[in-house]
Amino acid sequence: MHRFLAATLTAALLQAIGSHAATGSPASIATPSRWWTLDCREACVFTVRIRGALDASRLQLVRRALERRDRVARSLGREVALRADVDSQGGSVFAALEIGRLFRRERASLLVAENASCISACVFLLLGAVEREVGDGARVGIHRPSLGPPDRPQPAGVVDAMAGSLVLYAEQMHVPRAIVDEMMAIPSDRVELLRPSDLAAYGILPVDRQAEPGSGEIASSSRPAVSGKQKYMTSGASIQNTVSQRTATQCDPVLR
Repeated sequence: MHRFLAATLTAALLQAIGSHAATGSPASIATPSRWWTLDCREACVFTVRIRGALDASRLQLVRRALERRDRVARSLGREVALRADVDSQGGSVFAALEIGRLFRRERASLLVAENASCISACVFLLLGAVEREVGDGARVGIHRPSLGPPDRPQPAGVVDAMAGSLVLYAEQMHVPRAIVDEMMAIPSDRVELLRPSDLAAYGILPVDRQAEPGSGEIASSSRPAVSGKQKYMTSGASIQNTVSQRTATQCDPVLR
C-alpha cells in the first residue's frame, strides 16, 4: 500500500507539472531524462547519471540536478535524497573536487555499478559521497593527477601544491591521506586498479567487503588473481580505450 501511494503521489506530481509546462511554465522538474530520474517507491531518491570525462559541463549537470531535486522536494513537501550513478575515466581535477564537495554538502550516495569505472579524478567524487557502492567487476583506479600531457614532466612546485590541495580535500572528506600519498606515487600515464580490500583500507567501502573472497574484483575477469598487497597496474591508455567504448555516445549532456 505504501509503495502504491508513493507511486500515485509521484504520478500526480508529474501530471501537475506537465499541466504547468503547457501554460508556458519552465520544463518539468521531475520528468525522467537520460541524466536524472526520480524514484519515490519508498524514500524519494533523485539520481543523477554522470558519464564520460569530468569537466565544467559535468559540474553544471550536477548543479542543475540539485536545482531540480530541490524543486521536486518542495513540490512533494518531503525530503528527496541525492544519488549519483557514475561511470567515468576521470577528467579535470578541479571539476571533480567541486563535484565531490557538492556531494558531501548534500550527503549524496554514489554508485559505481557492475562493470562501470571510476578512474583518476573520478575517485574524488567517490570520496565526496557519504555512502558508496562499488559493483562487482567495477573498476576504481588511481594515479597522480596531471595538469598537462602525461608525458610532459611537471615542475616540482606544481606537484607539491597539487598534493597539498588533495591532502586537504581528503581531510575534509574524512578519509585517510594514505590514498593521496599512493595516488601521487603512481605516474600519470599508469593506473592502479584497487581491490575491495584496498577500498576498505582507505575508508571508501565497509571493512566487511574485503571478507568476500573472489567477489567484487576491481579488474576484468581476464586478469589473473592477485594476493597479498599486489595490485593491478595497467597503462592509462588501455583504461581509456575500455571506458571510451561505453561512454563515446554519452559525453555531452543535453541539459533540458
